[in-house]
Amino acid sequence: MTLTLGDIEHVALLSDLSVDKKQLLLNQLLPRQFKRNEVVVQKGQPSSELFFLLSGRLKVVDYSPSGREVGFFFIEAGSHFGELALIDGKPRSASILATEKASIAILPKQHARTLMYTEPSVSEKLLKQLANIIRQNNEHMVMLGNTSAPNRVNILLMKYASEVNGQLVIEKPPTQSEIAMMTNTTRETVSRTLSQLIEQGLISKDGKRITIHNMEALEGLVLEC
Repeated sequence: MTLTLGDIEHVALLSDLSVDKKQLLLNQLLPRQFKRNEVVVQKGQPSSELFFLLSGRLKVVDYSPSGREVGFFFIEAGSHFGELALIDGKPRSASILATEKASIAILPKQHARTLMYTEPSVSEKLLKQLANIIRQNNEHMVMLGNTSAPNRVNILLMKYASEVNGQLVIEKPPTQSEIAMMTNTTRETVSRTLSQLIEQGLISKDGKRITIHNMEALEGLVLEC
């Protein structure tokens, strides 16, 4: 696979670089393809590359002492990851798996650190990403602290909803199994909760797309607990 400028055009971290700098970066990037469910990064690996997700979708996961997979969040195309190990040199803090076929570009440590320390726009975006990771982890801990499994599902739906043409929608929602993993419950509980929300008219599904029709009522269910 040969990378072109078009492949990295939508990578947010690199958006403010000049064409010349992007062209130089292309010569340093190593392209990789991953199949669905293939491990991209293994927790504990002594790795310090910077990764760019060009296409596909990834999930960040860890494992409980019993070996159960616990999900944290998803990585969408155009995003970067791996900056924590790049900064502190410690082993990977979580595993990352492909949820579908994915194309990734890998920037080796030496070039990644040069990019991080010499390009102000890249440094600023990396700092913002670190702040976002902290927020996501805090929100995830708060969600898991809710004693009601259905409400953990409700909280996750609210988290992933975004406004599109005046409607609150989740364009690419996690699968029911992934929602169960992220909310520490069972797939059956997720299925039952979604069905009840549909019956109550709070949400609707069109294919994979989920539309939230009454966010206030959904928030009310959470606050009642």
